[in-house]
Amino acid sequence: MLIPIPYVHAGIGLTMALTSIPLILRRVPMNRAYGIRIRKAYVSAENWYALNAFGGKLLLGYGVLLIVFGLLALSTAPAPSSPWAPVFLLVPLLGLVPVLLLIVAYARGLPEG
Repeated sequence: MLIPIPYVHAGIGLTMALTSIPLILRRVPMNRAYGIRIRKAYVSAENWYALNAFGGKLLLGYGVLLIVFGLLALSTAPAPSSPWAPVFLLVPLLGLVPVLLLIVAYARGLPEG
């Protein structure tokens, strides 16, 4: 059984939103498995928490956007077996690119050490 694509978007959005909350609240200590893991984040604990709080807010917003998109698209989404299904699945996920670019731009403003 194939899962309708809007449910996939909503599920990804919900997962992203829920996993971003500890980052926003600065509850995730420096590690190599969970959080915004770029070079600037590992310079100091201050950088880690600042970068993860900023990135967490962006990811929370994007996650909520995906949830809303998924719910609004329930009646218009192509069937999972449609040739348009991959396009409908991937295009909304491309919104993650600007989010990641904003995180990298924010990191450039953080101190080197």
